[in-house]
Amino acid sequence: MEKQKENMKVRAELKEISSGVYAFIQHRGEWFVSNAGLIVGEKFAVVVDSLTNESMARAFIRKIREVTNKPLKFLLNTHGDADHVWTNHLFGTTTICHENCREDTMRAHPEIYSVLFPELDFSGANITPQDITVNEKMKIYMENREIEAIHPGIAHSTGDLFIYLPKEKIVFCGDLLFSSKCTPFAMFGSISGSIEALKKLYELNADFYVPGHGDIAGKDEIQENISYYLFVQNEAKKCFEKGLNLYEFLQKLELGEYENWFESERIVGNLARAYSELTGETFDLLEVARLMFQRKNNKIK
Repeated sequence: MEKQKENMKVRAELKEISSGVYAFIQHRGEWFVSNAGLIVGEKFAVVVDSLTNESMARAFIRKIREVTNKPLKFLLNTHGDADHVWTNHLFGTTTICHENCREDTMRAHPEIYSVLFPELDFSGANITPQDITVNEKMKIYMENREIEAIHPGIAHSTGDLFIYLPKEKIVFCGDLLFSSKCTPFAMFGSISGSIEALKKLYELNADFYVPGHGDIAGKDEIQENISYYLFVQNEAKKCFEKGLNLYEFLQKLELGEYENWFESERIVGNLARAYSELTGETFDLLEVARLMFQRKNNKIK
């Protein structure tokens, strides 16, 4: 366990983006090293996402208490991935998410993650179903501040929400957006849906976009994500036209500039999803996950 804890140590900081609006950024944003948010009003505060393990969550809570003693009234989950929901219970507040996110949360099996990521620390994580669900959109009013939780359709997952502050022009994107050359990932959602969701984010013309992983971003990073997903779609089309299976195609695949993005092995899951969207065929999630981590270990080049 000491080795696990050592490997999960990250550099984290609470950045004030606008008055009372903060991003908790965990660098550099790799697997299970995610971001969260804090919105502080006169009477209460709202948290955006929890984190992977108790150590990370406690670090975030300490940072929260350095800037406010207001009660935490709501915790908004942007989606149901482990690194965004598994420590909801530690914040002691009402949790809100998309209805599909709640189902994803309840279906999770922590023991599988421990097998796939034996070096990582999931201590203190707990599967806690959210209290309130959203279908398409909801608003929270905080004095003169408006907080919108909006479902963009199936994208990174089937249950995404992005959190939009129209007055401040700030968006908490969850894993709809990745920055700092962290490879985007939509194996459990939709490649085409991710592109459409990113276009919606772009059209908001916000000043600040807080990604699920990586540093605070702007519209340039949104375009980078769109370009990556278009690359994935194009490669899936090549695979289909050549009549190759995924394993055969991966052996010959050249990632170009994306080879140097970290977690580049995500191309496997992304390609499987794009191919499935192209053909209408389903794929074996566990087998694709195996190939993905095989590539991570440099067995597929």
